[in-house]
Amino acid sequence: MEFGKILKEERTRQNLSQSDLALKLHVARQTVSKWENGDTYPNLDVLVSLSEILNVSSDTLLKGENNNVVENLSNDVKKKKRYKGVLIGIGTVLAFCIVILGVLTWGRQTQNETIDRINPFLKTQTGYAVMPLSNGKSLKPKDIFVVDDPFGSGEWLKTRYTGAVEKDDHVAIVKHKGSFIFVSRLITKKQLPAEYSDIWNQNYYPYEKNPTGDHRIQPSSSTWGLPFK
Repeated sequence: MEFGKILKEERTRQNLSQSDLALKLHVARQTVSKWENGDTYPNLDVLVSLSEILNVSSDTLLKGENNNVVENLSNDVKKKKRYKGVLIGIGTVLAFCIVILGVLTWGRQTQNETIDRINPFLKTQTGYAVMPLSNGKSLKPKDIFVVDDPFGSGEWLKTRYTGAVEKDDHVAIVKHKGSFIFVSRLITKKQLPAEYSDIWNQNYYPYEKNPTGDHRIQPSSSTWGLPFK
């Protein structure tokens, strides 16, 4: 016997109308009608509720040669597993993206050279910096302020330049990506672009940590006074 006929028979035996049964199951009367006509089938949760309301076992509702409920329930379970797998996959990808973005953000804020180098959101820039004078000696690693545009924006970077720096050639061109420096070298006054000419007359200014926070990345400034003196 088909599921719809069994359901109708058991419903009638309990003296329940389609509306009565629908009310107990919190579904529309039309839904019960579709079940009895074989147009649709209840899911597993509803089937358990049907068994309790009609006071019959699930086996009674599922018996019969032409009963397609088992097949539909099986497909329903498979779909749920498939959807669950898709959701887990999407959640994993989103979590991975959040972690990556967090690492990249942390790397930018802390000026981690390794992370900045592989950060796809950072562009390679060419800036100019006033170098500390070495008085004829090899220069040790120093913090230098690299100006990335004529408006004075830039950031403090750790230079790896180890050559001698004299007054006549104390400006360097720096190619960097975030805090990672690809290369830096000294240039002459003629090689310095005109829009950066004010840099040549500035002296090296050592980095000093701000008591209110470590602000190594500076926004655009209308003056050159911030990183130099």
